Amino acid sequence: MSKLNIVAILTIKPEFSRDFQIEFKKVVAASRKEPGCIQYDLNQDTKDSHTYIFTESWQSAQAIDEHNTTSHYKKFAEFADGKVAKKIVHIMKQVI
Repeated sequence: MSKLNIVAILTIKPEFSRDFQIEFKKVVAASRKEPGCIQYDLNQDTKDSHTYIFTESWQSAQAIDEHNTTSHYKKFAEFADGKVAKKIVHIMKQVI
């Protein structure tokens, strides 16, 4: 299978903003080191400082599946549980 891209939008609860800064750094740094990772960036919305957008590119669906089983991803998901107001994830294939 070909490369897949992910856009994951997280709106965090304001009271956890400071804690997320630490956890974001950990998950991004570790994810970038994964063999199937092509790109893994984190952006902050300019109009809503509590909304963060992950833009990711992976070599394959298998690489995404493996990412989702890593200890750093699981730790981040566990940390984020109950601290996220809204989460939207799009997995996409490039058309052009």
